[in-house]
This record gives sequence, structure tokens and C-alpha cells, in this order.
Amino acid sequence: MADFIFADDYRLDESPTRNYYETFLKGLVHKHNNLMGVIQGFSSLVLYDDAISSEVRDSTQQMQDSSKVASDLNQEVLVAGGCARCEIGAVSLDELATFWEDKANEICTGNGVGLQSNVRENIPSVNGDGGKLTDIFTQLVKNAAEEASQVDGGSVAIDIFPPGEASPGTNVDLFIRNSSRALDEAALKKSFEPFHTSKGADFFGIGLTTAAVLAGQMGMRLGLRYADNTTTAWLAMPPAS
Repeated sequence: MADFIFADDYRLDESPTRNYYETFLKGLVHKHNNLMGVIQGFSSLVLYDDAISSEVRDSTQQMQDSSKVASDLNQEVLVAGGCARCEIGAVSLDELATFWEDKANEICTGNGVGLQSNVRENIPSVNGDGGKLTDIFTQLVKNAAEEASQVDGGSVAIDIFPPGEASPGTNVDLFIRNSSRALDEAALKKSFEPFHTSKGADFFGIGLTTAAVLAGQMGMRLGLRYADNTTTAWLAMPPAS
């Protein structure tokens, strides 16, 4: 599967320099959220005034909505910046499968695309953090569904295979495929870049960055491939020791 483009550059090393930037980023987000809180509080007070004009109300509502979006972005930036803590242990994919399928159905339905799911029985446990692994899955499905919604009759398919069935070695393999516009190698690499998006200003552009960073933190490997009008995300998950 050499034609996959892997996000290996997003494996953040442990070093004093990283510790500095992690502390700096957490502090910046905290200060920024404090400012957003002031804006939200002030705008709420203004909106309570029934005497304000419609122009002032619309502007104030836009200010409040924007501050809420900014606060949401702050939380995602922390994870994409490597500030999330991963508690590594054995994760049962059999136990997560039903929740994952419900989550994928919700995302795909919301984007108006079909979903197929193929999860083999008795998948071995993997080494990782269940919550963070679910975050990766969610980000990959969201990205797939949003892209598929741009294609007529677009759909998403999810496969989870035990070791040795889809690739050599001992990894458990998760594949998420979606109908897609054409993507060359440069576009695939750029997909992992923070704040890069081809979907418009309503998207943050850090979903795949988040997935890549979390995968690196858990010793997993994340790759992307485009072929025959289909983009495939492949997450190779090491088995629990």
C-alpha cells in the first residue's frame, strides 16, 4: 500500500521545546477564551434590551455567534496542537463498534450521504486511548461525509479488518472510503496541514490534523489515498500487548 500518503510528520516528539509550546498554547487559549467570555456576556446583555434597533441586534448577534465559534475553535486547536493527554491501554473495538456505527450514521445522515459498514467479528483489542481513538474516527468520518456530499450520489464506507487480512503484519486496520473529487499527491499531503480546507470558510480545516496528531500520540499510522473517484483513509492500529 505504498500509494498512501502518510501523516508521519505529525508525530510530535517529546522534548523540552515541545513542553514549552504546549504550555504556551494552553495559556494562549485560556486567555483567548477569557476574552471570548467577556464578548459573549456583553453581547447577551445588549440582546436583552428590546429597545435596540434591528441593525444593532443583528450585529450583536453576529458578534455573539462568532465568539462562540471562536471558543469552539480554541478547544480543537489544543488537541490539534498535541495538548491532549492520551491514556494508553487495551481498547476493545468490539465494544466501540456499535457506538461508532451510530455516530457515523448521524454524521452521514446530516450530510445527506449513504453509509456502508463492514466490521469483522472478534476484532482483537488495540493499544490506544478509547476516547481519543473515537475522536480520530469521528474526524475521519466527518471529513469523508463532507467530501462525499460534494459528489452526486456520494457515499461513505467503513471497514475494520483483523491483522493480516487487509495488510501484512499485526496491525488492526480501519479504512474509511468516500466518494471524492480528484486529489493529486500534493493535495493529499496538504489535507493534513492545519487550517487548510477546500470546503469554505465555515470549516476550521484542522480535522485531519487532529486525527494525524492523535494517531501519532498513540503510535498509530494514518494515511490517505485517492483512486477511481474514491478517497481512502487508513488507520493502522497496533494490537494490545
